[in-house]
Amino acid sequence: MHRANLCIATVTLLAITAAPAAAQGFQGVMQFVSYERETGTPDTLTQFTKGSKIRFEGMGKQKGAMIMDGNNRLILMPEQKKFMVMPMGADKPDHKPSDVKKGTAVRTGKTETVAGIPCEVWHYTGTKDDGTPENGDACLAKGAGLMISRLAGGHMADYFTEGGAAFGEALASGMGIMKASENGKVALVAVRAQSMSVPDAMFISPPGYTALDLSKMGGMHKP
Repeated sequence: MHRANLCIATVTLLAITAAPAAAQGFQGVMQFVSYERETGTPDTLTQFTKGSKIRFEGMGKQKGAMIMDGNNRLILMPEQKKFMVMPMGADKPDHKPSDVKKGTAVRTGKTETVAGIPCEVWHYTGTKDDGTPENGDACLAKGAGLMISRLAGGHMADYFTEGGAAFGEALASGMGIMKASENGKVALVAVRAQSMSVPDAMFISPPGYTALDLSKMGGMHKP
């Protein structure tokens, strides 16, 4: 399993599925903390949700944002005052993590409350890239949490999508990750969940931003 690394600076390298976005029950802002596997160094990610729209900000000192509506990704680069729009699945890889790594995630019947939101615990067992065994837990909440199904094929997807059909179906149905651990250590946890009305302006490019010319970027094309 991989650390929750969603650095916006490298977000264009994340492959995102073309599946329709599931409607979400939680509207507002959630903040997550992830921990570096080797050093335990914390980092943060903020997620805004409104219906099927999601905005990610972070990690750490990164100032950009990624916005998804189920059809496209809008990447904001405030230091350049530029944005780019990419269709979901435009950079989807030829293989899935499950083609390389094997594992299974199952419901344990246990529940937790994380950041005030109840979630159900799934336990994962599998193997690392080098063949050594690993295990972990993920606590899923309906309509809340980190919406990992929007990021399948990226770094976070490597962490979870090898969990088997039942786990994949749970994520695709609109369940999100409230907490995840790897080999007994917390890798990701929601630390704040605040219900609030999120302005529509949070999900569009700000005034004064110009579109990045994707035709000048290798392997990318304008939608």
